[in-house]
Amino acid sequence: MLSESEQKRLADIEAALRSDTRFVNGFNRAMARRITPRRVTSVAIAIASVVGVIVGLAATSVPGTVLGICALGIAGGVWTYRPVRSEPPALSDVDITT
Repeated sequence: MLSESEQKRLADIEAALRSDTRFVNGFNRAMARRITPRRVTSVAIAIASVVGVIVGLAATSVPGTVLGICALGIAGGVWTYRPVRSEPPALSDVDITT
């Protein structure tokens, strides 16, 4: 159990986090990101590449192993790819002090 002072401090932290719109919006965006076709594709590529590496190592095939490792890198690229925004940045995002 938490003491009264710890409970009060926890309540204060929760209230501060609720009022922090940037934190709440970021958390909501993270929770909204579910399974997307891009992520399914990247996981499928990663699984296939790991199987390819294992088969390449078992068959002592250097080219097969290297190809599997390269495919794993491609899977990581597909996972982390973010398309370029088509709209220009907002004025608040532009630094005009220089």
